[in-house]
Amino acid sequence: MTKSKASAPAKVILFGEHFVVHGNPAILASINRRVVVNARTISENRVAIRSDIGFAGHYSGSIFRMIEGGMEAKTILDPLHSAITRILSSRSKKTGIEIDISSSVPLGIGLGSSAAACVATVAAVTSLFQKKLNRQEICMMAIESERLIHKDSSGADCYVSTFGGLIHYRKDKFKKVQAKGPLALIIASTGIRHFTGDLVASVSKFKDSNETLFESMAKQAANICVQAQGAIQSGRHDRVGELMNENQALLRQLGISHYKTDDLIDICCKAGALGAKITGAGGGGAVIALAATKEDSEKIASRVKAVGYDSYEVKIDREGLAA
Repeated sequence: MTKSKASAPAKVILFGEHFVVHGNPAILASINRRVVVNARTISENRVAIRSDIGFAGHYSGSIFRMIEGGMEAKTILDPLHSAITRILSSRSKKTGIEIDISSSVPLGIGLGSSAAACVATVAAVTSLFQKKLNRQEICMMAIESERLIHKDSSGADCYVSTFGGLIHYRKDKFKKVQAKGPLALIIASTGIRHFTGDLVASVSKFKDSNETLFESMAKQAANICVQAQGAIQSGRHDRVGELMNENQALLRQLGISHYKTDDLIDICCKAGALGAKITGAGGGGAVIALAATKEDSEKIASRVKAVGYDSYEVKIDREGLAA
């Protein structure tokens, strides 16, 4: 039996979600919460997948047997099975594979858990065999697999999870963004899982019904991204916070906010956040807030918890994939 291990970070979208689907830029960052995958070869001719977030099953060929997680288990695990079978096929291997997944990334709130799981799975399984893939190859294979869940995925989540740090993304082009000084970030969760495809579709419907307005909003969102990149690079965190608030106003206008999102943003700002906004698709999910200092970050996270929501202090992960 051969064993291997890999991990990949979650992500936040600092600027540009939804508008990025329509050709606009976005700024993303990997964060220091990870999905860890342990892989091993097994004698049985099957692919078995277990996760500590409540999903487990195994595949004999294309036949899936659910062990834990109900009907959703197949949806969650299919991309990982697809990645594993493609790796085995490319290596002409007949062995069975078993993977165990442990995650500190909440599912379905916009933190890129599926992308991180795909990246870590591809890296762990390829490491079982002599020839390892490079990061670009791992990223491309993970993107193909993740598209079983998010059919119109840009690939940005997998990219930032693979390479780490801050990235500027637009139309399949990625560029690293160098931040001056650390960003003290807080993630606050509404506890409401969302369905990205439904929210993307609702924004497309908004666009079709309000073409002139949407075009104006898209221009504003693009300008916010340009200004935000400059502010991040020059360390003007107060300006970054102001731009987060401006970005949130646009997202609220798109109709993808939620009363719990608005409540969390209000709580974070009253507790001293420089700015706060939705991160990801919206419709619940999570909020990202920026603090001026580590002490302010602790205060904001504590206040969020005190009123009954989950919160996490996070920082930018510079490493990306670890295998």
